[in-house]
Amino acid sequence: MTKSVRKDYVLRRAEELARSGDFTDWGLIERALRAEGFPEARQWLDDKFIRSELTRMCADAKKP
Repeated sequence: MTKSVRKDYVLRRAEELARSGDFTDWGLIERALRAEGFPEARQWLDDKFIRSELTRMCADAKKP
């Protein structure tokens, strides 16, 4: 898997995890991705916009 493909997968997976309702913020998603074998998740999620969007998605997923 090339770096670009890996990064795209990690970003899509982060959104999937955020929408699952199992996470409360981007930090927990980052840790889950690293546990899944993506140590680069820390670097690739190191963006204020991405982090706030993931946290927002987590909150939206928790709403009834």
